[in-house]
Amino acid sequence: MVKKVAIKVSDARKYRDLVRVFKERGIKISDDGEIVIKDEDINFVPLNVLLGRILCEIKGKQYFNELLIGIDTNKDKLSIAVIGDGELIESRTANVIDVNEQLSEIIQTYPHKSLKIGIGGGNKIGELVYRIVKIKFEQAKIVNESKSSTPGNPFVKIKDRDVRAAYIIALRSAL
Repeated sequence: MVKKVAIKVSDARKYRDLVRVFKERGIKISDDGEIVIKDEDINFVPLNVLLGRILCEIKGKQYFNELLIGIDTNKDKLSIAVIGDGELIESRTANVIDVNEQLSEIIQTYPHKSLKIGIGGGNKIGELVYRIVKIKFEQAKIVNESKSSTPGNPFVKIKDRDVRAAYIIALRSAL
């Protein structure tokens, strides 16, 4: 398994962006990393796509077999959890207006074989989000979100209540 990534690019702005994104994701950067990113790697590929490829390569994969996305619907924001082969790889927030744009970016970022999108349907916002998402992503489905944010689950060690709920919704989407 890869432990470190080396960045060998001439553009200082791209170098800074790569370092920032990799540090946010906990990817270790070194001068002698097992993966080397060069100018030709970043000139024709968006940063998020490169990040997804690197995350897969770090885990010893070319792609995730199963990408699960869960959306917990709240009044003011949507919490999105992304699970790649059983592991939480990203969480973010969105609003109803930009949810499809956020999902498109996530799906483009992480190479995968299978995709499932679950949306918590415990309120009117969940039903609205489902109708919006279903237009663009036919694999989306409403998921029962009862007890998805309860802290007593010994298998889910996520502190943020909304992310924990989105994580459980993503797992339930696979059923």
